[in-house]
Amino acid sequence: MVQRIYDAIGQVSERAGKLVSYLLVVLILSIVYDVFARYMFNAPTIWSYTLSYMLGGIIIAVGMCYVYYHNANVRVDLLYDKFPPKVKRLVDICLSILFFFPFVIALSWVWAKDTWQAFVLGEVATESIWYPIVWPFKLIVAIGLVLLLLQGIATFLKDWASLAKGGGEPW
Repeated sequence: MVQRIYDAIGQVSERAGKLVSYLLVVLILSIVYDVFARYMFNAPTIWSYTLSYMLGGIIIAVGMCYVYYHNANVRVDLLYDKFPPKVKRLVDICLSILFFFPFVIALSWVWAKDTWQAFVLGEVATESIWYPIVWPFKLIVAIGLVLLLLQGIATFLKDWASLAKGGGEPW
């Protein structure tokens, strides 16, 4: 059952990561267009900066679950690599309980509250004269954080199953 949960959440993370990878193309094209318009025609866009930080934030927030699923996060493995598999799983479990879950739950809660407040108040981005509404951006970031939390739960369950089998692959 743990494997089915892990695989199901993993598929959601996989699809989310692939979906936001297409946004990277949109982000690059918008920046290239803005640079071209700015330097070739002396006519910078009013929307490129705002679109860039919104797309960048969405790519990072939604892409985190994909990175966590593939265990591709950046870390310094000076000591960790020297541990036997069982100790590695134990360290992963302890660090998840101490840092990952409290941080991601708190961040998800704050973003969800901020999203609701932006929706209720009709908040707009004031960095340019475009003034787009920001709640859709904040909503997608909040969803990305919830997806990261789900992937964290799935990985936590996999680590427990791995620890029960001596630290190796649980299935």
